[in-house]
Amino acid sequence: MGKQWVRQEIKRNELQELVDRVLLWASSNQQLAAAIGGGTAAAALLAGILIYRSHSMQSAAWDRLALAEDSAYAGQVESSLKQISELAAQYPNTAAAGYGYLFQGDLLYPRGQYKEALEAYNKVLESGQPKVLQPLALGDTALAQEAAGQCEQSALSAQRFLETYPDHFLAPQVHACLARCLQARGQADQARTAYQKITLQYPETSWALWAKKRLDSPAAAK
Repeated sequence: MGKQWVRQEIKRNELQELVDRVLLWASSNQQLAAAIGGGTAAAALLAGILIYRSHSMQSAAWDRLALAEDSAYAGQVESSLKQISELAAQYPNTAAAGYGYLFQGDLLYPRGQYKEALEAYNKVLESGQPKVLQPLALGDTALAQEAAGQCEQSALSAQRFLETYPDHFLAPQVHACLARCLQARGQADQARTAYQKITLQYPETSWALWAKKRLDSPAAAK
């Protein structure tokens, strides 16, 4: 991948240099640029440049995210986290930045850095984009809050998730999170109801078996 990425960067830099030269010429020859085709050609040129710059920015952001992921999978977590921070700083309004924040949270969570993981997930939720990441960020938020001992907040996040994304593939896991938090807070009746819903809504799954065991345990009756 390294050599291919370098070639792409070289090509991108050459194209950017061409665009910069065109912009410099247009700014130095405004009357001539406007006169070409009654200004139509100049307008089309500028529109094309804006489209190119947007595409170039998106491509560069995805490349940075790919490098961050490669570093993480190679065991270089600190380097990956640094690259994600740089990605977010340089390309804050790209879809890649949203994926970067979610990936950042997923790197921090298993390290026990729940506060930092929650901050990363919250950035995805605050931006509202990309939309496909919203249920993932919200579900991860509920799980991270539970792990951090914030059961009240976790239950609220889990309930919000289940109301908004009842058919999402993360729903069983989030439902289990809600049941555990309700039980941990001493809300035995609500916890039993949550366990029962899991057995009914996700039958013949490992989650249903897990919930049934919890229902049969003495702790669930308290």
